[in-house]
Amino acid sequence: MPINFLGNIKLSESLNPELLDTLSMSDLFFKSEHILGAYVFSCIDIQPSQPLFNDGNPCLIFLPKKTDVVHLKNAEELIKLNAAWVCCGIIQNTHWQLPADLSHMIVIRFKPASFYKIFDIEPHFFLKKPFCSFSDIMNKNWTEILNQLYQKETVAEQMQLLKFIFSTYKIAENHPYLLQSALEKIDNKKGNITVSDLILELGDKVNRKWLQRSFIKYLGISPKKYISLQRFIFMYSKCQNNKSQDVLSHTFTSGYYDYNHFLKEFKQIIGVSPTKYNWK
Repeated sequence: MPINFLGNIKLSESLNPELLDTLSMSDLFFKSEHILGAYVFSCIDIQPSQPLFNDGNPCLIFLPKKTDVVHLKNAEELIKLNAAWVCCGIIQNTHWQLPADLSHMIVIRFKPASFYKIFDIEPHFFLKKPFCSFSDIMNKNWTEILNQLYQKETVAEQMQLLKFIFSTYKIAENHPYLLQSALEKIDNKKGNITVSDLILELGDKVNRKWLQRSFIKYLGISPKKYISLQRFIFMYSKCQNNKSQDVLSHTFTSGYYDYNHFLKEFKQIIGVSPTKYNWK
């Protein structure tokens, strides 16, 4: 999803930035057994080119009209996706070219184990392809659900339909308790933790091999990479809130070795250096 939106979610600073004014918060946001959070974000007055980012949790995104088209651009190609699309895995140097008339988007962030069970795919699906049209992974039942979704007259009605649909899924398997504990510790530390320190905090029942296997099995990425994604999004959000002022000092409090460490990671993910990036 656009990195600014995810930054707002991760820092819990604003769950509903510039949401559609006619709708109540209860209509526009929900969590559930399988959903980390479902949001409606306004796309009015945001920059037309938005860097994409994913923190390891699968996201399903719906644009307002079924006929809408998504255009993504990275260093290698132009990518065209449908109005309903998915992003997951590790996204680098990829920008979404937003159409000028795009009013809003619905974003659903899933618990990884639930997402992969609901749509019957393996986490490694996104290793080489971190975004795709929803039609690439959905089954026949979802064809009818999408038709129903886009026949709804209001965003609130769409959200209520999605909330109901995902509440009907009963999934036996979820993250192992110790893996969930690891994810919570990483998030609480905002990515400012090493794999070795994480293992120490988890206790004697966890070793490095188990942690590596569990992350790959349930999330499709290593614990080191997951940690780096959380560290980056929290660091990015600090810089965003301060309009990139005092970036150097933030690097030392966010778990980076030094400024060059952050600079390298920033250029890999965003495509330019922090000093050349438009922080508006």
